[in-house]
Amino acid sequence: MKAKTQGFAGQIIHYSPAKVLGDAARHPLGFGLHAKCLGWYPKAQGHSIQRPNGLNECILIVCTKGKGWAEIDGLKLAVAAHQVLFIPANKPHAYAADDNDPWSIHWSHFSGTEAASYSIMLPAREYVLSIPVADAKEISSMFRESYRLTSSGLTERTLLLVSHVLRHVLGLLFFQTVRSPGGGSRTIAHDLSKSIEFMRTNVARSLTLQELSRHAGLSPARYSALFREQTGSSPVEHHIRLRMQAACHCLDTTALSVKEAAAELGYDDPYYFSCVFQKILGCSPLTYRRLIKG
Repeated sequence: MKAKTQGFAGQIIHYSPAKVLGDAARHPLGFGLHAKCLGWYPKAQGHSIQRPNGLNECILIVCTKGKGWAEIDGLKLAVAAHQVLFIPANKPHAYAADDNDPWSIHWSHFSGTEAASYSIMLPAREYVLSIPVADAKEISSMFRESYRLTSSGLTERTLLLVSHVLRHVLGLLFFQTVRSPGGGSRTIAHDLSKSIEFMRTNVARSLTLQELSRHAGLSPARYSALFREQTGSSPVEHHIRLRMQAACHCLDTTALSVKEAAAELGYDDPYYFSCVFQKILGCSPLTYRRLIKG
């Protein structure tokens, strides 16, 4: 099969005109991140790209079905469904669809002052990120929204809208799937959503690391490492923050005194409760209650 870069049945390509792209790149809301082009290649038989000198922009490829491969930094990488290929700017690279089971991909090339920051967050010499099925579906939905926006006209306003959608995509990848900041595990090795829900349903009492790790079915050390990797905080600290969120809700929606609110959240000592609240929220419970919100 002859290699090709485009011409796939049902494909979508939106390429930003130079002037419009330049205007968006100079706009305060586009300066940090702007998409040069984006598209959709379904079942891209024969898709193949080689760029020995790389590009001065980042490339994001989201594989929804099938398989492909990439070569970056001399590394040969397999890419499959529910995986994302992230190629930093100026990296020599090549990629292609699998001959027997060609990939279907959403893709985008983007630049801006923020683009390099996402590249830095990649784990060292790791460019393929696995993502949960739910996130993959959400990312596909966001790409489809970008196609809808750009199909109405490639204007500065449209590109600024697309840049915000792209930020959402990158946020999912780098703050939910990949450890942040500074790299780390490239995929969520253990789903902690049930553990966090357990914390939420137990905001009225203190939870120990041993109890939390036992509920998650992991050793305390492994659980702590994974939790910090995925959330940026320790399990106990995260639970305390959830308790303080619940305290805020209590102060906002009830007439309970600070002492009574503390008791509702399992704090026998209202002074200690106030100290924890001050540490997390930056103000006392009474000051928080007096704040005009909304």
